[in-house]
Amino acid sequence: MSAVYLPVLGCAAFAANEARWLQKNPGKERLLMQRAVAGIVEATLIQLGRKPRVVLVLAGKGKNGADAILTGCALGGKLIILLADGEPAGELAKAALDKARRKGARVLTWQSKLPTLPEPTVTLDGILGTGFRGTLEPKLRNLLKWSESISGLRVAIDVPSGVSDHRHSPCFRADLTVSIGCLKAPLLLPTVAKSAGRIRVVDIEIPLKTEGQRCATRNALGSLTSPRNARTEKREQGRVLIVGGSRTMPGAVIMNAEAALRSGAGLVTVAVPSAIHAKAALMLPEAMWVPLKLGQTSLPAEVEALAHRVDTVLFGSGLGTNGITLATSTARSISGIAVLDADALNPKVIHDARGAAQRILLPHAGEFLRITGKRATPEAAHLAAKKLRTIIVLKGPLTVVTDGDSLTYIPFGGPVLARGGSGDLLAGIVASVVARRRILKMTPLQATIAAVTWHALAADWLTQHKGETAVRTTQLLDGLSPTLRRR
Repeated sequence: MSAVYLPVLGCAAFAANEARWLQKNPGKERLLMQRAVAGIVEATLIQLGRKPRVVLVLAGKGKNGADAILTGCALGGKLIILLADGEPAGELAKAALDKARRKGARVLTWQSKLPTLPEPTVTLDGILGTGFRGTLEPKLRNLLKWSESISGLRVAIDVPSGVSDHRHSPCFRADLTVSIGCLKAPLLLPTVAKSAGRIRVVDIEIPLKTEGQRCATRNALGSLTSPRNARTEKREQGRVLIVGGSRTMPGAVIMNAEAALRSGAGLVTVAVPSAIHAKAALMLPEAMWVPLKLGQTSLPAEVEALAHRVDTVLFGSGLGTNGITLATSTARSISGIAVLDADALNPKVIHDARGAAQRILLPHAGEFLRITGKRATPEAAHLAAKKLRTIIVLKGPLTVVTDGDSLTYIPFGGPVLARGGSGDLLAGIVASVVARRRILKMTPLQATIAAVTWHALAADWLTQHKGETAVRTTQLLDGLSPTLRRR
């Protein structure tokens, strides 16, 4: 059965778990390889956005090389296999190469002078894998150096070749690394992350304990993918209050509101400065809009009363530094769950929100430094969440969610999110899903992880269907529904 979470394990630790499972389940190695290949193909095509014309496989002698060869066969297109160290060893690796030859693959052996090769659409790195120990042989070092000149999408299988539990360079430079079975611990090291590119994890359905550090799978979406109760009504589907915006920064709070609406909240009320109230209300008529007077430093009585009644209050987006007093007033009014973003990520505001049932902080690296004085790392976020008794979503190339007990990596999304407004959409989705936590039968932490995973998967949908460059941030919302409908 597919897991909701997979652990973070070293290469040797995962290999030991896999060996024990295979000992109890003899003859299943080929099945595990099929699952791995299916996951690598899916991740590659999502990133590529089209079928490849030419696939170049850099294949070692072992199982990693077999995975790469079978992935190349499954991707289609013209297949070229470059054997890194001669013919493969082992039954599965030999069978994989035989299959490729039957499909018409061009098979070469690595040497300093190669014939001219067509430019690959995709290059698959299956040279060494997680079984690598010791030091690189000069021949393989030269192959890795030569591979630097290869264009197209560069995909490392399991870990970039040259990476192990104890050695991290030189290694293959990947745009995408697909870790098999679990999230491999070396991929989280800063020295490796630069070469790993985007990280994805394939569940090959080996039961593994997930204690402490872990990564989310698509199954973290949980009951978000289930039909709504036929007799539900809007108040059961989450009541969200959003406070934010300013005359000079109206966009952030509008994106908060649209994301909350698009991600299923039943009732959304937005308190914004009167200067942007009318236009915002016309843009999103599904929400209820409350005007705030210019320079207002506390919530109007009716909004303060609402802050006590709703399931979630999201505040901070687009307030500006002049809005700290308003953010503090809002923080003191919250009885339910407080979601703090952008300008609400201030030590005083966080402290004043301590009366909330739960506080969820959404900092990027700069904001994390501002509220903790520490450099943004998963370990620092874990300690800060424990100290502050909050849930922290540390946004970055590999976003982390932690409550001070568990630490969950979200291995989806990518550079398509590196644009203004991405965090504002995330804040709205988090507020919405957390507001619906009871009907979804989720804890606040589970709901937060589900929301961050959903946001990242929608970003993957955007990458696959529209690309990473010529898009607008709000187009990510178009991926929310297809992501839930995917089977």
